[in-house]
Amino acid sequence: MIAIGIKGSLGPLHRSMIALGAKQVPFAMSLALNTLAKGVAADQIKLIDETFSTPTPFTERAYRIQVATKASQIAVVTAKDIQAQYLEPYVVGGRRSLGSKRGMLAPRGVGLNQYGNLTKGKLASLKGKRGVFIGPIKTKAGKVINGVWQRPVAAKRPRGARSSGAQPRAGLKLLIQFKDTTEVPKRLPFEQRARAHLDRHAPQVFTQALRRALATARR
Repeated sequence: MIAIGIKGSLGPLHRSMIALGAKQVPFAMSLALNTLAKGVAADQIKLIDETFSTPTPFTERAYRIQVATKASQIAVVTAKDIQAQYLEPYVVGGRRSLGSKRGMLAPRGVGLNQYGNLTKGKLASLKGKRGVFIGPIKTKAGKVINGVWQRPVAAKRPRGARSSGAQPRAGLKLLIQFKDTTEVPKRLPFEQRARAHLDRHAPQVFTQALRRALATARR
């Protein structure tokens, strides 16, 4: 879990406490914190777009906000569970998360979607196809490759030709290779980006929140 401590510019807030009254201060604080949290979340989405060439909409919807209230002066921006699992190595470093997969899926002989990924359910559909199997194959060079393979198909004989027994076959086709997880090649500077956003916007946001709280305060 990544936590970010925030110390904003609270000078305007302190100077306005008497004018607003103690009851309005928590309201102003919650307004400011929630505005800043929304800004941080939006900026993190921009960071994802800058880091990955074609992020999926699911990845772009990674962040959620726990809003601050007058009773709880804390706003939290965090990644949802599934997205957090595979984004965390890009934030703190380390190897790619495999989740429940037996290995990284490296497509070799199948089409990909617009985001460069396997389509949903592709692996399951391949398992049910005739001539397709999953397992390790040892190459002529002695290398063992584990993945999804398509068995060779018997070559077609010309019409009218007589069978001479064994028919020539094409070689095995590797559809998807299972690879060991690797170190991630990129980083998501989540904390640094969040702090930079807060440093730029906190004073203005707090000031605006105070003005709104003052405007809605009962006279």
